Amino acid sequence: MASLRTSFWSNILRRKTLSADTMRSDLRRCLGLGDLTFLAIGSMIGSGLYVLTGTIAHSVAGPSVIVSYIIAAVASGLSAVCYAEFGARIPVTGSAYQFTYLSVGELWAFIIGWNVLIEHIVSASAVAKAWSSYLDSAIGYPVKNYLEVHCPMAGGGVIAGYPDFIAMGVLLLSVIVIIAGAQLSSKITAGFAGVNLLVICVIVGCGLYLGNLKNWTEVEGGFFPYGFSGTVSGAATLIFSYVGYEVIASTTEEAINPNRDVPLSLFVGLSVVAVAYVGASSSLTLMVPYYNISSASPYPEAFKLYGWEWTRYVVTVGALAAMISTLLASLYVVPRYLMAMSRDGLLMQFFSIVTETTQIPYVSVLVGGATCILFAVTFELQILVEFISIGQLLACTFVAICVVKLRYEPNSISRYLELHPIHSPEEPLSTERSTLNAGFMTTEINDTPERTGSGSSPPEATASYIASTESLATAEDDFNVREYVVGTIKTDIIDSKFGHMVLWTTKYSPGTVPNWLVIFATFSLAIVSAFLCFSHHYISSWWCILFICVFGLLAIISMAMLLAFNQDDSIKTFKVPGVPFLPFISAFINILLMMRLQPMTWVRLGVWIIVGLVVYFSYGYFHSAERRVVRNAD
Repeated sequence: MASLRTSFWSNILRRKTLSADTMRSDLRRCLGLGDLTFLAIGSMIGSGLYVLTGTIAHSVAGPSVIVSYIIAAVASGLSAVCYAEFGARIPVTGSAYQFTYLSVGELWAFIIGWNVLIEHIVSASAVAKAWSSYLDSAIGYPVKNYLEVHCPMAGGGVIAGYPDFIAMGVLLLSVIVIIAGAQLSSKITAGFAGVNLLVICVIVGCGLYLGNLKNWTEVEGGFFPYGFSGTVSGAATLIFSYVGYEVIASTTEEAINPNRDVPLSLFVGLSVVAVAYVGASSSLTLMVPYYNISSASPYPEAFKLYGWEWTRYVVTVGALAAMISTLLASLYVVPRYLMAMSRDGLLMQFFSIVTETTQIPYVSVLVGGATCILFAVTFELQILVEFISIGQLLACTFVAICVVKLRYEPNSISRYLELHPIHSPEEPLSTERSTLNAGFMTTEINDTPERTGSGSSPPEATASYIASTESLATAEDDFNVREYVVGTIKTDIIDSKFGHMVLWTTKYSPGTVPNWLVIFATFSLAIVSAFLCFSHHYISSWWCILFICVFGLLAIISMAMLLAFNQDDSIKTFKVPGVPFLPFISAFINILLMMRLQPMTWVRLGVWIIVGLVVYFSYGYFHSAERRVVRNAD
């Protein structure tokens, strides 16, 4: 019985090993820096700019909504740099799912992948319904009025009152675009994102022309009418306006040069989006006093006060273009996740079938698209929207923790990439035989006697083979030494006068003590977040302050103790700066935001996870590729 329990836990917590099979590319590498950047912009700037800005300015932050957008951009940037490190380091599709599988374990990876799937399915469905509603409202709701009479549905809060055929149509067209290939879909996304940016430029230019600084300085309450706490509350809501890095991290297998382009496109995209949000919110709050801003249609109503009726049509075009680019970005992620999980045996194998012409996982695209259509036709918009945020926050939390965890323990990622380096297209070819796969070169040793089929080989081939073998052997020896150092206490600390206090850490294998410190720091941050969210009535009580201070101090001490251990210095691509502090700050923000969500959102998440666990234990547990590898080795 004990051995069965051990086998069960080892199976569900087994981490994925990076190998040549893992790093293979079934998708076409065709996306350059421009494609990825516009994909990032298109996935971030959605309809929220045209609606949510007015709501936050009117009821939450006032003119300081500008500061809220800046705070939200900084907080989102912390998550983006964590995604950037993994996306550049492991250029395979799957994003947060892959990162969790490689660093935490199989079951946690499945849960993350399962939740990111529902998040993007729901996001695509919600955006399609919002697009339908926006278009219908622009022409006086004829479609809604007709369908409510002739095709009524149950309604009642969860189920929609009528089937949304416009949403179905736009989803069908989007599926056709996605299945036509990554290059075409990225160009179309870039086109709509470009239109959206042009509209934003018009809004900002006209708004600043019509604006008056008195609406910032002489209005009731001034620039911070709801206090700085209102500004922070606004940032907590607006942080979801920047969620788009999951899309870019999912494109790494189709990027021509992910080592450079993934981090760069994330930073450029985030910067452009932040400038757009700040500019648009500035123009709005300069045109109209914050208490007169319309929550439903802030920009058309603001321009209407100045007699600029024509801007209503410009804003409508911008909003519709923004929603299309966001919809395409969400649909882009779903089949890549299905494919990644299918490759690993955690979902059915047919999800990883790729077309020979466009090199797209077409079965995953069709299944994901059909699910989106079902959700859009069946459920109310508000029910869908509440499901979106928690999946992304959970994934961002795990990615941030994975960054710290892998920096302080020996891992298969560093071992594989040290012995099988991936070069960018700008680097010169080596003298060894290599294969070029759309800009990526992997060294192959083909000149061995066994492969030539003869007992001997030409002198040049033998010399090349011996040199290559010696080079790999030297690299492996060097890495074995470095791998032993990673996750152990630094030598200068052991040699110091305080060395006797940390000698106990040498009894454990490399990475064990840092791993426990990461777990303890995360637990402490979760406790602090819980007290900040759920004890607001007692926040000034001595016992509440004591608990927050104690667990906050324990988290800081745990993070500081990590500095005494050797980090993995073999990473040649982009690295998150300020480890372990920046990733933990990102994790803390994400945990805090998750705990601020409505209880029913957590209930829905629990139900979805239970459904996922049924899928995992009925299929994925038995068909796991990693489990098969271990079983064959035994």
